[in-house]
Amino acid sequence: MPNARLRLEIAYESDSVVIVNKAPGMVTEPGASHRNDSVLNALVARYGGKLLRLGERRDYGLLHRLDRQTSGCVACALSPEAYDEIRAEFEARRVEKRYLAIVRGRMKPGAERVERNLLEQRVASAEGTRLVSVIDKAGKHAATTFEVLATSATHSLVACVPETGRLHQIRVHLAYLGFPISGDPIYTRGAQLLPSTKAQEESLGLHAWMLGFAFGPQRVETHATPSRKFLELAADCGLRHASVES
Repeated sequence: MPNARLRLEIAYESDSVVIVNKAPGMVTEPGASHRNDSVLNALVARYGGKLLRLGERRDYGLLHRLDRQTSGCVACALSPEAYDEIRAEFEARRVEKRYLAIVRGRMKPGAERVERNLLEQRVASAEGTRLVSVIDKAGKHAATTFEVLATSATHSLVACVPETGRLHQIRVHLAYLGFPISGDPIYTRGAQLLPSTKAQEESLGLHAWMLGFAFGPQRVETHATPSRKFLELAADCGLRHASVES
């Protein structure tokens, strides 16, 4: 399970919790196609027995997950006490999360809140099947706030604050507004599903920029620097903002 050859960028570290700046294209945890090249494999190599002692019951410390092509903050607890306390913050929706998204189209300046229920469905894909979210009244409550940070003739840079944690929530809500995330191989305008094709390696313009939560008597808060791919995408799209300047 441990893989010390994997590069791991640490955004925050203490005796109780670590926050990794996950690279785009890297999976968060091992799976059928990625048994030895995930963030968790690298974390176990670095923190060894601490995570193994937490065991499967506590997800080996992992407090949440990101999609493979999404970069940025992933938090992992290093003790049972830290896992239980911080996980409770996630479940109570008291964790502050802020993402950066590069979307296709020029959005109007200002902020907007989207509240549309999301229902998970399994659909056919080139690799077999995949799990997606669709807007459906029968789905679970989902709400996201968006703020436009910068625009160009063809794209917009958006700060995204998800109030809930549904599958692909930010991606679906932006597509619903008519501004799908650049490089998204699943969702297009109107939150429609794109035809099933083989997984694309194009960069997804979504980055988990900030993570903050209460832990004990203090607050943990950190920002993860956008990846080189994300910065290059922003530059190629003509977007200029302090958050995407290296």
